[in-house]
Amino acid sequence: MGIDLTGLRALSFANRVYGFDFRNTVTLGRHEIHFWKQEFQAVQRNSSLAYDQSISVGLYCEPLLRKLGAENIVSVDASAFEGASLVHDFNLPIPSDMHGKFDTFLDFGSIEHVFDVAQVVDNIVNLVRPGGHVLIATNANGFPAHGLYQYSPEFFYSLFSKRNGFEDTGVFLVRPSRPKRWHLIKPPVALNRRNQIPFEEQTVLVVFSRKVRNASDLSVQQSDYDATWTSFATGSWAAWDRRNIPRWKRVLHEFIGPFAFRSLSYHFKSSQIRRKYRADRIVIDPDSVDPSDFARMIADASLPKSLSRGELNQADGATQLH
Repeated sequence: MGIDLTGLRALSFANRVYGFDFRNTVTLGRHEIHFWKQEFQAVQRNSSLAYDQSISVGLYCEPLLRKLGAENIVSVDASAFEGASLVHDFNLPIPSDMHGKFDTFLDFGSIEHVFDVAQVVDNIVNLVRPGGHVLIATNANGFPAHGLYQYSPEFFYSLFSKRNGFEDTGVFLVRPSRPKRWHLIKPPVALNRRNQIPFEEQTVLVVFSRKVRNASDLSVQQSDYDATWTSFATGSWAAWDRRNIPRWKRVLHEFIGPFAFRSLSYHFKSSQIRRKYRADRIVIDPDSVDPSDFARMIADASLPKSLSRGELNQADGATQLH
């Protein structure tokens, strides 16, 4: 657990663009400083924050958070080995006297190590007061041996949704090999299909959201299934018909054999995914993007997209077959 270059940029972005209030901050785990002096100076070159030895590599993050305005900082961990201020297993409900006590929740690499995902998100939602913010950095693809889980953009868009009392949710994909640019991932519900994201490289998700109200019960459903169930309930749903499989696909499958067919299919789909990903993403530099421009990006990214007939068929097939 630690705040590296991407985590530092995320904090700066939360402060400059999202307007986080850090006065009462809770962190999942006690996070170490993993960025270097030169990285801090590059990210903060246009701000009034100054580097000093209190935020050197290997020290803990409280002095950095105080530079951002934090007055009360609570770190929650299942063990006291890193000196957390509250020893509590996040697999268990957070004490009720902590509900709604914090302006900001921060996590830089802890949730993927906690088994009970439903309890984790319930704790996060309960800790933050209405008007407060959430910032999470966690692993997406390419880290199968790092933790218990790898998370998807859909998970966070479905969790931090209006129905659960959240707004202005933004999920970014960051490639450690290309850390300068962040890719804003559009919500699947706005695309009317699942995100198409290449998976050849390691990727990290950075998530921002604002809590606007308390919700009595969390409702988290993958958006394409949610839409399918709604269509079924209203009588506008049609079952997938195997007779729609193109004849050329059947012939090719029989001609070259199942293993070669799957290999060719994989490479073809991979090229399609890369093409759609380039069309869907919004690339930004979090250190320089204008807050007003970003607000428009979030609003535009959330607008539902009209699908072509081919895309509708493909979306239906994905929902029915997988």
